[in-house]
Order: sequence, then structure tokens, then C-alpha cells
Amino acid sequence: MKRDENDVDVEESGVAFVESRSGSPLVNGLKGLFIGMANVIPGVSGGTIAAITGLYDDLVSAFGEFFRTGWKRNARYLAPVVLGVMAGFLFLARFIDIALSEYPEMTLLFFTGLIGGSVPYLIKRAGASTFRVRYLIPLVIAFLLLAWMGLAERPAATPPMTDVSVATGLIVFGSAVVGSIAMVVPGLSGSFLFLLIGVYSTITRIAAEFNIPLLLVFVAGTAIGIVIASKIISWLLRNFHATSYYAIVGLVLGSLFGVWPGLPGGTGTVMGIVSLLVGLVISLTLGTDMKERLVKRK
Repeated sequence: MKRDENDVDVEESGVAFVESRSGSPLVNGLKGLFIGMANVIPGVSGGTIAAITGLYDDLVSAFGEFFRTGWKRNARYLAPVVLGVMAGFLFLARFIDIALSEYPEMTLLFFTGLIGGSVPYLIKRAGASTFRVRYLIPLVIAFLLLAWMGLAERPAATPPMTDVSVATGLIVFGSAVVGSIAMVVPGLSGSFLFLLIGVYSTITRIAAEFNIPLLLVFVAGTAIGIVIASKIISWLLRNFHATSYYAIVGLVLGSLFGVWPGLPGGTGTVMGIVSLLVGLVISLTLGTDMKERLVKRK
């Protein structure tokens, strides 16, 4: 591999990128559960949760280099994570809907803390020994893009399409390919992308009603989209590791505009602050060596 003299040691990054996988299938499956759950919440990115839990580099590598680095090994690693993601998306969607309906501010404040607390860990993952001014360019561009998405007026949800037809299948497939990008790019919300293209209610209805034919189409589109996006990001991380991670930091910081609900007034202020701090502490803890020690104990 080539070395980018202005970036981290690309060759060392690439080795770690491929060989640093850890965690038991059960632990990785549970992490996948939270990734899938996050994709249900508009403004919250499954990619961010993957980064917080330490799965991000390994997932991108396994998907993007599936055959090049040993498909059996990658399949064993990905299976519990993918099952967890699908279970989180399918079975926790209703739980999240209830939480957002009954306790919207506290739920979103928890995720605000969780996302915000991941920034120190992401900067650490960039691996650059010194901060370079050129890192500001991708950081600022990514931040402004996600801030705009977060502040933009949410389009109204269109009526769901539940009829099993070729037209609906094509729309669901294409939407899944687009939405799956958010599962790979931290800070980017798949739910928000679904809202933008007018299929959010369709996707949630398909999941809630277990519409098997359309679910299979959705899974196929998601898989293809993840592979394509992972290949691109895998190449970027191998060749421009620090620069790519600072872009991710910008995406994550910008995504806070779409999640932050403001503090509730009255007696809810204290509980809102507690929810925010709980998310922050969990995220900061996962970004320390404690995470590695917990994984080793498993």
C-alpha cells in the first residue's frame, strides 16, 4: 500500500483495518441490535452507533473486502451483526415509536448525548499524531451538509405503499440501496433519507406488518447498497484514514442539529439533563479502554 506522507501511516492503518476484529458473536449481535434500532429514529445514524461500539472499521472492511480478505471469515463475523441489525430494525421499531411518542425529549436527548460523546473516540480513531489544517476542509463540509439536513424542514410523510407489485418492489429496492448508505456513513440518518425520498411510512409499515415479499426486496437492496458504500469507504480509510475520520467527525457533529430536541420545560428539565448525561457517559465509556477490557472478558 502507498503511504500518504500527510496522513497516518496508511500501511499500518490497513493492517489494523483488516486484522483488529474482536468480540464474541453474542456481543457483536447485541451491538448490531442497537445499530438496527438507531436506524428507526429520524436523525440518528446506525453508522454512528457502529463507530461508538467499535464495529465501524471492521464492518466496512468485511463488507467492502468480502472476497478479497476471505469470505468465510467475513461471513462468520458479519452474520451475528447483520442478524442483530435486522432484529433491531424489525422488533424494536415499535418500542422506539412508543418511546418517541411518550417521552420524545428524553429519548432524543439520550441519543444526543450518545452521539456527542462519540466525538473524542472518533478523533482518536483518526490516528493522526498532529492535527493538520487540511483536515478542516472535509470536517467543515461534512458538518455543514449534516447541519443543513438537520435544520431543514422535514417533508411530510407520504401514505405507505403496501401492495405487492413490480412498481412497489422497484421503489422499495431503490430506497433500500439509498438508505443503506446511512448504515455505513456515520452521522447520516437512513430514516431522514427515507423521509426525503418519500418512503419512510412505507418502510416502517413493511417492517411493522412483516410484509415478507417487500421485506425480502428491502433486505436485498440494503445488502447491495452496503457493499457498494463499504467498498468506497474501505478505499478511503485505507488511503486517507485520518482525513476520512475527520470528515466523519464533521458528519457526526452536524447530525446533532437533527437530533437535539431542546430541553423540556418545568419538571422535565432535570430528567432531560439526566437522559443527556446518561447517553454522554455511555458513549464516553465505550470510547475508552474499558470497552476493550469488557470485550476481552467475553
